[in-house]
Amino acid sequence: MEKTKEKDAENMKQVNFQEAMEFWAKPERIVLVTSTDAEGQPQVMTVGWKMRTSFQPPMLAISVGVKRNMHKCIMESKEFVIAVPGAELAKGTLLCGISSPEKIDRFKQGGLITKPGNFVSSPLIENCIANFECKLAADLPTGDHTIFVGEVVASWINETPSKNLLIIGEDGGTELLAAQGPYRIGVLR
Repeated sequence: MEKTKEKDAENMKQVNFQEAMEFWAKPERIVLVTSTDAEGQPQVMTVGWKMRTSFQPPMLAISVGVKRNMHKCIMESKEFVIAVPGAELAKGTLLCGISSPEKIDRFKQGGLITKPGNFVSSPLIENCIANFECKLAADLPTGDHTIFVGEVVASWINETPSKNLLIIGEDGGTELLAAQGPYRIGVLR
């Protein structure tokens, strides 16, 4: 038994947090989040940090950087939509995840087709695999991000779904669909 403990210790090395996350965090499913700004204009952003938090009532959480425009939109509107993009939206999803100094219509440029939700003013993305209309139930500041918990008030699915998009690394088992800088988006093979 002593030899096994020594061998395990030899297989471990301490690294910085970012290095450990890069080793562990991919592939990671990604979503698009929509909300509206103070003027009622729809906004969209790609988010990698999301999770289920409750079955009853159904709740989902996302984490958004405090400096992002989407953070302000959700804080002000108290609602958001989580839309699950499929493979055909790889380039549009990549576009929505990269900060850009110029104002562009990310919905139009990204090929995102919107439709009104039933319970929130944030738009659904019709050509996504699934959409979840969320009313803000809680927000938790966590350093440079805020966790937004949304109570799901309506769920939608696309009747012709495709594969879920992922943030991918360079290991096998995935197919690269779009890349820019360090960002790589693809699907499982």
